[in-house]
Amino acid sequence: MRGGGNAQKIEGQLLVPPYTPRCGHRGGGHTGAHRGKGRKLMSFSSTVKDELVGIKTQSREERLSILCGLTHTAAAVTLGRGGLGIEYVSESENVAELARALTAELYGLNASFSTRKQEGLKRSSIIVHVSGEGCRQLLIDCGSLPNDDNEDFQPGKIPESMAESDERMRCLLRGAFLGGGSVSDPKKGYHLEIVTRQENFADTLRAAAEGYGIRAKVTARKANYIFYLKEGESVSDFLSLVGAMNGTMEFEQIRVLRFMANDINRRTNFEDANMQKAAMASAQQRMDIQLIIKEQGIESLGDKLRQTAEARINNPEATLTELAKELDITKSCLTHRLKKLSQMAEDIRLHGSGAMEGTGEENI
Repeated sequence: MRGGGNAQKIEGQLLVPPYTPRCGHRGGGHTGAHRGKGRKLMSFSSTVKDELVGIKTQSREERLSILCGLTHTAAAVTLGRGGLGIEYVSESENVAELARALTAELYGLNASFSTRKQEGLKRSSIIVHVSGEGCRQLLIDCGSLPNDDNEDFQPGKIPESMAESDERMRCLLRGAFLGGGSVSDPKKGYHLEIVTRQENFADTLRAAAEGYGIRAKVTARKANYIFYLKEGESVSDFLSLVGAMNGTMEFEQIRVLRFMANDINRRTNFEDANMQKAAMASAQQRMDIQLIIKEQGIESLGDKLRQTAEARINNPEATLTELAKELDITKSCLTHRLKKLSQMAEDIRLHGSGAMEGTGEENI
């Protein structure tokens, strides 16, 4: 990675980021490290972040909004011999480089890089150390430090001018996701979250998302506050809102495939349940008929019930619709006859073989 420096200019417009994202790189590790043939595939979350880093912004205000989101989710203030400083922490080289580029362009800050091994994990985080006289103004502009004359200062509350602009709020959400966000692989489930230490900022993210019709929640987790989305539609809308169009398309394609697969499973389970229910009903009907035949004889039944009993015994796997067609009667009529046979069998179980009188067709 490069240290601090001047941003490139194209036709009088500052281009941020002034570099090309390292496509195919997974966040973490030393900058420019060779990974060889055995490198792991990028996660969906990393792919989305690389796409977002590559979006070109049009104004200084938009870039400041991205930096504000990064600062509230990925930065910590440091105090040392050189005075006030800021550390941005990320697993992604591209996000770390974006933090360097924005702080250099907007506030003239110098940057150095280091890595830190994450406890209990194989991957490392990249630390962007920025310093210079502009650090204090950066923190004031982002709502992380108060102005000297601001008596109503609330940490994590963004400037009103930022909240009043649609495009700046989109950039703020983008920066917040880049700094402290993650999104699960849509093949496994739907979950997007952004971690911040400031409750006010988490509430700002929620209010911003809800302003675009996205259902979001905030919860506390240890010393952090988590802005999160759990519904597939909300996650998709958020990705689209912050500009991850390729990520949104991939997410939607997988979501449609999952819906189709789940729908097929539901239909299959429904059909299996119906088949099992029909098989159990058929088995019970045949047991009832066999009990009547054993105790009273088939000749004890009237013609209609006898025909129904014989049809069921001879067609154990037939559905009610198929059996009704075989007897040339309605399904309702068949159901009535089978219930009558069931009642007759139950009477025999309760009162013995002498319980049944007549042919059973008095009310048929």
